[in-house]
Amino acid sequence: MSDFPADGRRTCAPTGDDDLRRPLEVKPERDIALDPLLRSRAEVAEHGPATWEEGESVMSMKERVEQFIEQGHAEGMALAMAQATIELYETRFGLMPPALRSAVEATHDLKTLRTWLLLAGAGTREVLHDSVSAGSSARSS
Repeated sequence: MSDFPADGRRTCAPTGDDDLRRPLEVKPERDIALDPLLRSRAEVAEHGPATWEEGESVMSMKERVEQFIEQGHAEGMALAMAQATIELYETRFGLMPPALRSAVEATHDLKTLRTWLLLAGAGTREVLHDSVSAGSSARSS
């Protein structure tokens, strides 16, 4: 069976911009590569990596993925805590001054943000202002 349509034109290579948006009808390269790739993946899953380098590559990839996940989690937590601090402050004291808001939004240290969140909820406006001012001046030094 031929990989070419009756008109002799391969449809797996785009011929214009509109071809990039539609699925490819003939995909012999994918069919050729898919079977060996699936077999290789099954062998590694069943028997483990064939070489030390392959094992190291798999481990370093897993470690990088875990690091990215941890980093994303920490950044998400910091963003959520900063937003919660601002919302709680504004609920209790009214609009947060722009300089204070900027300092809170620029902070990524979870311990510091937790302290500020607790102060926004249970402290006074002045204590929170002093804490944020001290924290932002320490960061800029």
